[in-house]
Amino acid sequence: MRYALLSLLSTAAAPLYAGDAVLPATFESADYGAWTATGDCFQSGPATGKIGSQKEVKGFKGKHLVNTYHPGDSGTGTLTSPAFKIEKKFLTFLIGGGAHPDNAGLFLLHEGKKVRSATGDNKEFLQPMAWDVSDLMGKEVQLQIVDQVKGGWGHINVDHIQATDDRGDAPLPTPPRQPVMRELTITNNYLHYPLLDRDKRQGPGVAKLELKDADGKVVRFLRLKFPAAGEEPDFWYSADVREFKGQKLQAHYLSTDPKVLELIEQSDTKKVNADAYTGKYRNRFHFSPRQGWMNDVNGTYYQDGLYHLFYQANPTTTAWSTGFDMHWGHSVSKDLLHWEEWDVALHPDHSGNIFSGTAIMVREHIPGVNEGMPLPTPALFYTGTSPFSQHFALSADGGKTFQPYEGNPVLKKKRKADRDPKMIYHEPSGYYVMVLYVGEPHSYQLFRSKNLVDWEHTQTLEGWYECPEFMQLDSPTMGKKRWMLYGSTTKVDKNGKKTRVRSGYQLGDFDGKVFTPDSEVDVAHRGQNFYAALTFMNEPQGRKIMMGWTSGMSTPGEPFNQGATLPLRMQLKDINGKDVLCFEPSKEVLDLRQDAILDLKDVDAASANATLARTLKPQGAYELVVTFEKPEQPLEVKLRNRKFRYDPATGGLGHDHRGKIGQMLPIHPQGDLSVRIFLDRALIEAFWNNGEGPYALASRYDQGNEQVKISEKAKIKSLQVYPLKNIWEG
Repeated sequence: MRYALLSLLSTAAAPLYAGDAVLPATFESADYGAWTATGDCFQSGPATGKIGSQKEVKGFKGKHLVNTYHPGDSGTGTLTSPAFKIEKKFLTFLIGGGAHPDNAGLFLLHEGKKVRSATGDNKEFLQPMAWDVSDLMGKEVQLQIVDQVKGGWGHINVDHIQATDDRGDAPLPTPPRQPVMRELTITNNYLHYPLLDRDKRQGPGVAKLELKDADGKVVRFLRLKFPAAGEEPDFWYSADVREFKGQKLQAHYLSTDPKVLELIEQSDTKKVNADAYTGKYRNRFHFSPRQGWMNDVNGTYYQDGLYHLFYQANPTTTAWSTGFDMHWGHSVSKDLLHWEEWDVALHPDHSGNIFSGTAIMVREHIPGVNEGMPLPTPALFYTGTSPFSQHFALSADGGKTFQPYEGNPVLKKKRKADRDPKMIYHEPSGYYVMVLYVGEPHSYQLFRSKNLVDWEHTQTLEGWYECPEFMQLDSPTMGKKRWMLYGSTTKVDKNGKKTRVRSGYQLGDFDGKVFTPDSEVDVAHRGQNFYAALTFMNEPQGRKIMMGWTSGMSTPGEPFNQGATLPLRMQLKDINGKDVLCFEPSKEVLDLRQDAILDLKDVDAASANATLARTLKPQGAYELVVTFEKPEQPLEVKLRNRKFRYDPATGGLGHDHRGKIGQMLPIHPQGDLSVRIFLDRALIEAFWNNGEGPYALASRYDQGNEQVKISEKAKIKSLQVYPLKNIWEG
């Protein structure tokens, strides 16, 4: 089957070139004609649009195109044209699909070598593009559509290839990127990178910057997007390089601009955005980083008057970044409320990305580990990803800086993507204990060590997933301390039905080697936007204070993405003779209160709603304390675009999820029903029945006409509203 010709030959005597049989390639036939296909990604002929579960494909001409999404992104192959001569100045075409310049795209071959290439932009929309081939005039070439990528966006879309002397609006592709190197003698505290915003890990202009030492070892890496010559940066990132002062490092990058690395500057002070904390959706009393992406809370501990909060961070993008270029961001506070950002504590290096982990206070000198360092010595345990393995870093200056242990890794890969080490010291046995998530099947494995370097495996607990916590809590029902294992897990009801629990716990005993549960798994925190939470090691009052990642919170247009919850006190409470884990804001949160602007007693819901509508400003930051007379009928509280529902008949409390009230979990008010509600710019936290029902729900202040609305049949015994201070001011 032949494709439509660029122009019909007017006479039979006119010469017929091979190019006439190839171009234009409109792919409107049932098969590929004279083109030769290999592999399994091209099917038996051109596609009519999307294939299978693929997103909608747009921008092609006619009814067909070449689409290699078969079977899914796992397919590979090549589609090669017959040879033809270049007789026009340009080749134009439409292209979309994945951005894999070397392994998926449209290529032009001359004498078997690639002389032109084009690829997609991780979009299903085909865009016009052109090659200037005037230097190949009269030479014989071939076109080849290649897909050798099996991962995400491992496909390519191509259509309407033609030869022309006028490319019109079709842009020429960016010249291929070439390796660029600059030698840097580190004389100052910071390297300053001018950067452009990006919404992808890879994409046009994004490349991996590596810093290598004199031995060629990668000591830092980051994927960055530098501005073009003469283009203003969107923001700056100041990388702390004090540990390399006096050394020569080589910066390596791929770019079309051979002078791009000359954009890197040095100085002894950071470049910061002074307006970063004043943004429209910046939470006023919840922690968030100054700039960049945040996910899991890491390595929290207390020492010398400061609470140290670490967190997964990518300071160069606000895009979804879990697993990519992960650092440990670092902020400190004297009161768990007002945070000062310190320099990044751990950077991605030759060991890979720096995945999650926890801290331990080393209280004795261990030969070869912390000799000569002040005691207690904070140690951060974390996961390196190349390959997945467990590492630690120590601080000799009170937590200002951390240096990886020279003998890392101290625990090599066990199964699949094992990560998130939780560290404790078990005083009765004199061992350090690590609880580690190991994958496939999901489980926690327990290890113990005397020296933090040599580890003995003692137990495997199946069914647990990611980010473990392990601690002792006072039991009001037993009058002693009980051990609690916490994390993401599976709850099984009396009928054998399994439910995935993002935040769950189980109580039991621990002898230093084996955790023995004596309770069922139960739901801990109920918040849809609460995950990867940790408690502060070495808390001076002996409290278990936990902060969680506000997973899924959205703050469009801000220089940061994601944040943390309020500091929450964890306690076991006696509820109907059972130890139940409860979360309440730590007492420090009371210091955020300003004078109450409402203090109502014995009011009906209609009056309360009218007063709240007049009083609450959408952009305000508030705490509401409400006590309801024991409900006899279902009670609903609407907060912006979110809703809580309590059913007194079943004792179930639930919140909306995708427009419907989700799982109703029990609470047990003995009479009146109370709730503390915290409204911030992009987050709502609520604590029902003295912390038995804790929630964190993402909701921006301008989502919904009403900030608070209570169902009309509710009877309100008391309602107070406190404006809350802005933690970023003063």
